Amino acid sequence: MKRTIAALGVLAGLLLAGCGGGTEKLPFDPTPPVIGTPSVTREAGTNRVLVQVQAYDVGTGVASVVVLAVGLEPEPTPVAMQPVPGQTEQYRAVVPSSTVRLQVRAVDRSGNAALSGEVRVPPPAPPF
Repeated sequence: MKRTIAALGVLAGLLLAGCGGGTEKLPFDPTPPVIGTPSVTREAGTNRVLVQVQAYDVGTGVASVVVLAVGLEPEPTPVAMQPVPGQTEQYRAVVPSSTVRLQVRAVDRSGNAALSGEVRVPPPAPPF
């Protein structure tokens, strides 16, 4: 019985060893990031769908921005957005050409998340 309790104590210690051990302390941040209205364009020649959005967080900063693209499948396809070089708070991504609607989700470094409103993707241009 004592061995079992001791083993459980060691196991618990090992599991908790990594908790809170980071060198950087984040300030308290109960506020989610702010997301602007996504800008969606479809390239005429390639039919690629380009998404750009402004996202920022004044507390701990933005950790990730993801497009949730809905097309042929009922479940959204997550596509990571990348920062636009030379521009602050701007992110962009190319989503599948079959996308018909999308939303953008931003998460700050404290884990707070925000979701943009839904945006409809313009249909492809007809071939002429």
